[in-house]
Parts: sequence; structure tokens; C-alpha cells
Amino acid sequence: MLNGANSAAFGENIFRLGDGKMKKILCATDGSDYSRYAAEMTKSFLKIWPEAKVIVLYVTAKENYAYDLVPDAVERYEETVANQIKEEVENQLFAAWKERVQFMHKTGHPSTIICKVAKEEDADLIIMGSHGRGFIERALLGSVTHGVLNRTHIPVLVVKKPIS
Repeated sequence: MLNGANSAAFGENIFRLGDGKMKKILCATDGSDYSRYAAEMTKSFLKIWPEAKVIVLYVTAKENYAYDLVPDAVERYEETVANQIKEEVENQLFAAWKERVQFMHKTGHPSTIICKVAKEEDADLIIMGSHGRGFIERALLGSVTHGVLNRTHIPVLVVKKPIS
């Protein structure tokens, strides 16, 4: 796991065995601080590979809710969260790279959807935070991160909190 100080050196060396080009990166987000750290790392890759494109993916996990009881309320809430994240992605985090960044919102089990989208989009790399926004995710390596690491054959860069 890397912090911002050594991310550029890592980025320059990670793909020397292949064609040396990073074409597509999937940056998974849940709106947490750790997702923002992952976004900062992703920006380092955009600087290194000017042809690279990024998909920023937010997944609504319906299993987190008593969905059958209040589906309209859950959908409205999650749409609000997704719109807030999209706004932050497009107008703050990746404002300088708008033409190279696409926001995507899906629904399902987060680790499964992240792996599925990465495969369908032919991503060269998945970048995600080490922890999510929930208490349990903060206690251990995030369960979504752990699930992605165990499900995909695509390289995964797990980003921790930067060293102050």
C-alpha cells in the first residue's frame, strides 16, 4: 500500500512488463475519505499516462437497507448520494481531466459489481481505498476491498491514508 509521496515512482514502474501504457483505470468510490485518497492516487496516474481514461464507480449496496420496506426512500437517498459523489468527482476531484473521466453508478454487491465493471470495461488497474465509510470497514481491511482482491485478476492498488 502506498501513500502520495511514492505514488509517482510506483506509477512509472507498475506496467513496464506490458506495453507500458495505461489505457483504463477503474477508481472505486463510496464517498469516504479513503475514496478521496484513492482519487488523489488516480490523478497521479492521469499525469503519468496522458492517454489513460478513468471510470469512477459508485455502487449502491441494497443489502445495507431494509429495502423491501421503504424502496422509494432508499432509492431517493442513494440517488442523492450518487449525485453528490458525481458532482465532487466532476467539479472538484477530477475537474482538470473532465474529458478523460467518466462517472458510473451501479446497484448490487459492491465487490462483485466493481470486478464485473472492471472486466467489462477492460480496465488495466483498479484503484480503491483501504477502508469504506462504515464502522466495520474501518475496523479491518474494508470488506469491499477484501472482496475485490479475492475476486479479480486485474491488478488492484489499495490506497491507505497518506502519512502526514
